[in-house]
Amino acid sequence: MTLLTASAPLVAVDGDALMHRAYHATPPATGVDGHPVAALGTFVGMLAALVDAYAPRAIAVALDCRTPGYRNALWPAYQAQRAPFDADIVWQLDALPDLLAPFGIAVAKEAPHEADDLLAAWATHEEAADGRCLVVTHDRDAYQLVSEAVHVVRPVKGVREVELVDRAGVVSRYGVLPEQVPDLIALRGDPSDNLPGAVGIGEKTAAALLLEHGDLEGVLAAAPGMTGRRRASLLDAADDLRTFLRIATMDRGAPAPRPADAVPDWVAGSEACRALGMRGVADRLLRRA
Repeated sequence: MTLLTASAPLVAVDGDALMHRAYHATPPATGVDGHPVAALGTFVGMLAALVDAYAPRAIAVALDCRTPGYRNALWPAYQAQRAPFDADIVWQLDALPDLLAPFGIAVAKEAPHEADDLLAAWATHEEAADGRCLVVTHDRDAYQLVSEAVHVVRPVKGVREVELVDRAGVVSRYGVLPEQVPDLIALRGDPSDNLPGAVGIGEKTAAALLLEHGDLEGVLAAAPGMTGRRRASLLDAADDLRTFLRIATMDRGAPAPRPADAVPDWVAGSEACRALGMRGVADRLLRRA
């Protein structure tokens, strides 16, 4: 696969996903006042690596609000199985926007939306402006955003070893087109979000149904002509499946304006890191200035 090269891309980062990756991959460390800073330092290093790899026109980081959003209102059991975050990662997530501000890196957090919705909005703005967008996340739900102008950068190890996902990559992984990914999730379910899907409909069956009928509504319209068990599974859960589709669909209209061009200010960022007690990170950033 060839990486988008027509213009400098916007790099849109799933901040929560990369912060959790950094938190679990980095030994604990404390900064001023005994606050944890290890994940913050690793995250900043990841952003620097993204700049080196893709020379973006700007970096934008999307964060979750960690409060119930519109998806919880649609399906109260949404993500109810997830354990509470460790206090150390919560403190660092809350500190991240202030840390990144001196770098000139855009950060967005907009209740009742999730980070996914903000990523979708940024990708959509870039497409409308004839730009390019790289969405950095390990969440395969973001495959629905993939187009000629939008690729997913899925970290495999850090952000230096990655999988670059284009439209052919989505088809190879799921057997459906990017625009059918939310319908696939609705039908097969998503345990990570506590969405059960349709009983007896796994990923391969869901993909086959979508290839034949186009989308969830096409599948439901064809359900009366299917065999008994599949017909009952789809028709009995029809309303819930439509709800799951709304939950799985990223909101491209979320309030996240297109970020302006911005080269990271490594000097100001270094000072911000030093103020938190991350001396090693600060020194490395100064060498980039």
